[in-house]
Amino acid sequence: MLTPNRICVIGLGYVGLPTAVVFASKGYEVVGVDVDTKKVEAVNGGRCYLREPGLDVLLRDAVSKGFLRATGDAVDAVKRCDAVVVAVPTPVRAGVVDLSFLRGALEAVREGLHRDQLVVVESTIPPGTTIGFVRPFLEGSGLRAEEDFFLAHVPERIAPGRAVEELVNAPRLVGGVGPRSTEKALELYGRVNSRLLATDATTAEFVKLVENTYRDVNIAFANLLALMAERLGVDVYEAVRLANTHPRVNVHLPGAGVGGPCLTKDPYMLASLLPDFWGTELVRLARRINEYMPSHVVEIVERALAEEGVGLGGARVAVLGASYKGGVDDTRESPSRYIVIGLQDRGARVVVFDPYTSESFGAERASSLEEAVMGADVVVIVTDHPEFRGLDLGRLGGLVRRRIIVDGRRVVEPHVAVEHGYRYYGVGYGRAFKV
Repeated sequence: MLTPNRICVIGLGYVGLPTAVVFASKGYEVVGVDVDTKKVEAVNGGRCYLREPGLDVLLRDAVSKGFLRATGDAVDAVKRCDAVVVAVPTPVRAGVVDLSFLRGALEAVREGLHRDQLVVVESTIPPGTTIGFVRPFLEGSGLRAEEDFFLAHVPERIAPGRAVEELVNAPRLVGGVGPRSTEKALELYGRVNSRLLATDATTAEFVKLVENTYRDVNIAFANLLALMAERLGVDVYEAVRLANTHPRVNVHLPGAGVGGPCLTKDPYMLASLLPDFWGTELVRLARRINEYMPSHVVEIVERALAEEGVGLGGARVAVLGASYKGGVDDTRESPSRYIVIGLQDRGARVVVFDPYTSESFGAERASSLEEAVMGADVVVIVTDHPEFRGLDLGRLGGLVRRRIIVDGRRVVEPHVAVEHGYRYYGVGYGRAFKV
């Protein structure tokens, strides 16, 4: 088998672009493919459109040295490369996975497929898809997997804000449709990451869903505890901290909701495998709990204002954070979207500020923290950006109309807020202190 040196990466999104850049930084000749001409032009111009530490430097270096270029012609790119990595979205709609983007990419791969080529699917897919769908689809070319070409599933394991680091250092599953495919994929990824775990394609698909579903269920448990703590008059963050001192307990932290591209869809993908199996109710219930949390934040805001004799209709609400997690610009399925919509549906005037993104989900967008909180009846913290952890509450108090904080991420310590004259409300905070 020839060692792959030329790689085609189809899909230049949050997974595909870092993948293409990291491969290029290791000396591979990489061609990135995307239907978005703006992304193609940006890559060829050495411009990085993702906010990822170190990615911009690596991209410019790879483009300047001729190791990375982009195109919209997938078929031609496939024909010219030794290996193809497919990293396109696989969204879940109404609880069912949509493989249309994957199918579109595979049509180009099948047309350009040639002997001794390695095809890797990094997109998250239901167990059995590589063997039951991808393999027969590509074999429609007349070539046979394990004999004429090689096929593997290597699920992505990267988090926004840590993409480069995790592509190089985080353990990766490598699952081929047979031993020759697994060997070929190990050879390719081994030049980028030394922490590879060989398995079969179906197990790799299953494990990817297990990982994200585990996290979602754990967060749902924490959110359930938060809802109970509010009724019991307990601070759930303190309760979780104490519970986690037990050597065999590791409860996650609750919050305003779960966002991002993986935890919001992968559990549904897992549960849909056996829709009539009673046990999958656990996964669906966890999803419902986490999907409820943004609405709960809106309810807290409404209650906080009501205790001041103010209705939510017409109130000015400053929402801090639009991205789904701290320190990144990724707004996909952000809880902030649903909080903003919920507040506006109740007649609130919402102003959003986020130092990482210009997204405001249809609300007013502030260009600074000061602009966002000016005259606010309540400040709602949705995203745990580092910039929000150092809030000058004294200065903030001189800008707001009412000193009310609703904290969805425990960014502000309750006692500190109270000391500065605020009424503090938080997810899982069982008592609202009043000065």
